[in-house]
Parts: sequence; structure tokens; C-alpha cells
Amino acid sequence: MMKKILLSLAILMFGVSRPAFSQSCGNINDSDQRAYCYATQSGGSCGNINNHDLRARCYIERGSGSCGDINDHDQREYCYGKKDASSCGLINDRDLRAQCYMKNGSGSCGDITDHDQREYCYGKKDASSCGLINDHDLRVQCYALKR
Repeated sequence: MMKKILLSLAILMFGVSRPAFSQSCGNINDSDQRAYCYATQSGGSCGNINNHDLRARCYIERGSGSCGDINDHDQREYCYGKKDASSCGLINDRDLRAQCYMKNGSGSCGDITDHDQREYCYGKKDASSCGLINDHDLRVQCYALKR
């Protein structure tokens, strides 16, 4: 029993202590998420992203495009909400709504119920939380933010 606990602790510590520089956009499996990471982290092209809404979000983050270009209602309201918190209340998805309020300073990562999204939120502030993310691609994106 003690061996299992120590092994689990060692695995957890390895995941948490993994240096941010060892993770990069190239390690992301999903091609659209990988292209988004390259475009937003290292100057790649948003045009390489196939998913319409993710491509629109990329252009917005790069300074060209508008929230109105996003088809998904919740994602569009989140985009508007980053500028005006009153739009956050129009978001149906609870976790995305919590993230929106947090962007405006009236919420916290702890309000996010999804474990991986919550740790990603914490990871933006402290890379040690990135190692707690179960989803491989999200974990790599978290580390890539710290590069």
C-alpha cells in the first residue's frame, strides 16, 4: 500500500515539476489547437486553423476580426464579455461564464467546475498547476503559455 502511495506521489511530482520549456505547441495532438497555439504564441498564421470559430478567435486575439465573426453563441458572448462584463451573464455554459467573470475581475478560478479548465486557469498564473491537467493538449497549451 505504501509503495502505491509513494509511486503515485512520484508520478504527481514529475507531472507538476516538468519544466515549461519542455512543452511546446508542436506537442499538441489536435491540428487546429496546435495551429492556434503557434498563431497566438509564436506568430504563426490563423489561416492554418480549420475550425471556423477557433480561427475567428485567433484573428481577434491577433487584433483583426470581431466577436461577431464567432458562430457559437456562448463563445461569442465570452468574446464580448472580455470587454464588457454585462455580456458574461448571457453565456449558458456555467464554466465559460465563470471564466468570463474572472476575466473582468469578479470571479476566480475556483468557480470553474471542470477540473482541467480550473487547473488551466490556475496554470496561467503559476505553471506548477499545468502538471495537474489530465487532458494532454490542454496541459501542453498551459505550459506553452509559460514559455
